[in-house]
Amino acid sequence: MKRAFALGLLAFAVLNWSPAQAGSAEKPSPRDVLERWYPALFSADRQELEPLLADTAEIRLEDLGITQTKTEFLDSLAEWKESVADATLDWKLDDTATHDSATDVTALVCYRFPSNELMTREAFEIEDDRITSSLQTSISDSCDGF
Repeated sequence: MKRAFALGLLAFAVLNWSPAQAGSAEKPSPRDVLERWYPALFSADRQELEPLLADTAEIRLEDLGITQTKTEFLDSLAEWKESVADATLDWKLDDTATHDSATDVTALVCYRFPSNELMTREAFEIEDDRITSSLQTSISDSCDGF
């Protein structure tokens, strides 16, 4: 009787399982990627940032006229870590931004350094849960109202 019951449960499981269910784990959203990106960026954590960037990623800091590859960006983290040591950094999604794709996402970021503040708009393109491009644009020398 127990064996028949166990075989019945096994048969039920096999008949009700589908390959689609095996891959049905919810794919991270672009917001989920940013939820990992900003804490790692604010702490200059190379080990956390590296897998979030596609190998062909391009990071553009528009106001500085700098474009970095993934490698260049990661190599600059030691200097970045010194810059943010005494800073307070916050971010939130920019709900007013329009996007060409469901994999695009934009954030507003407030960088509060001891001697100045900077608010930026950071637009990301994300593919396969990795950042392929980031464009940072300065929007204010103040984080008032952030």
